[in-house]
Amino acid sequence: MRELAETLYQFERPFVMDSRASEAALGLQPTPLTEAAAATVAWWGDQER
Repeated sequence: MRELAETLYQFERPFVMDSRASEAALGLQPTPLTEAAAATVAWWGDQER
């Protein structure tokens, strides 16, 4: 609870992240949400229970 005041701004208005600088500097591209979700589901399904 002590840290809530420090991070409250993240919940008061839309939190937008901009990856243009890292994309330009490192040659990275964001993974499309559908591809990332499918990979996560596939990984989760491959785990032993």
